Amino acid sequence: MSIRHIGSLLANAVNMKTSPVCVYGSDQVPENAVRSSSFSDCLACNMYQIAEGRITGPVYAGNDPSHLFCRCMGGPAWFGYRGFDPRLPGLMSTGSEAAKQDGKHLKENENIACETYKAVGEIKTLGRYVVMRRCDDFQEDPGVKCIACFASGEQIRDLCALAHFGSHNVFNLISVPWGPACATLVTYPAGMAGNASLSKISIGPTDPSARGWLPENCLAMGIPAEIARKMANDVVRSFLAKIDNVS
Repeated sequence: MSIRHIGSLLANAVNMKTSPVCVYGSDQVPENAVRSSSFSDCLACNMYQIAEGRITGPVYAGNDPSHLFCRCMGGPAWFGYRGFDPRLPGLMSTGSEAAKQDGKHLKENENIACETYKAVGEIKTLGRYVVMRRCDDFQEDPGVKCIACFASGEQIRDLCALAHFGSHNVFNLISVPWGPACATLVTYPAGMAGNASLSKISIGPTDPSARGWLPENCLAMGIPAEIARKMANDVVRSFLAKIDNVS
């Protein structure tokens, strides 16, 4: 089943108003691709704009010192281009006097923040560049690692139920993990983080900074490619094909 067909089936199954976005790695800049930072300084925000259709064509980001990767101190680290900055635990918690920075109070203290970053595991790149584009832009699969969906709470609920349709995994199929929005959409579902599982869907984002670009009635779902493929195959046999009978 093609990436285009997978995206179409998932979107139509729950009447999504946005288009699913796929992510893959490349050692070359794709034809007609535009650098992510040319649109905004947040990759996750740009993925949402791709889904909405406000950005057309492929978007890419890479470890180029002459260009901004994103606005976050930890951005390149979440895509495997470098290690986490030692100032990050302070920034995520109560701040650091040594670094003269205020904290975001997303973690109770710096020690918990340090242990959280360790728990993510080593992050490996998808390639020289990470590429994001709408699923319906594809003719051939370039090696898509994950698919991101932006939808209402009701639609995400139904996609979760679809994922459970062909799985006996009650508790560990779907996760609401900590981290930036880009980790929910890419790092975790693409299997880039050493301790992330390619057999688990990520829901979120749990990062409050997404309030600046994600509508309040919208959630995001990062789906590993093979799970997305199975979900698409299951649509016609699931409750979504008999939605009038669901209560």
